[in-house]
Amino acid sequence: MNRLFCYFLASANLMLIFSCAATSAKQENALTLYEEYKSASQYFAESESNYLTLLSNLERYPKDEYLLIQKQLLRKEVEQNRVLMLQARSEYEAAVQDWDIAIQKMETGLPPDSIDIRQIFGLPRPETPQREE
Repeated sequence: MNRLFCYFLASANLMLIFSCAATSAKQENALTLYEEYKSASQYFAESESNYLTLLSNLERYPKDEYLLIQKQLLRKEVEQNRVLMLQARSEYEAAVQDWDIAIQKMETGLPPDSIDIRQIFGLPRPETPQREE
């Protein structure tokens, strides 16, 4: 009897450990998109820093052809990295919002499709037109 109880207790602890260590698909998606956003923002910061350095060099040597060409190229790079960073940020925010909604659905115990997003954020539901009889 005592061994059976110890076996049950050990197996329950293992199940608890494995369930706590497991991550959901929405969590993994959000964390992956966060890492992508971090790397995109680092690329943007680096290209912006390079552009600022180039501008300071252009201030000293305004007629240097090489610097003028580099300015055009770096400006395009900064703009592309900015767009990629903003896109990564919006994807990350959408994934976090999906994850938050999934957690709220689990907390309420309702089936996944039964919660309206407006309820979560406290927004009013659209009024349905009344039929005239």
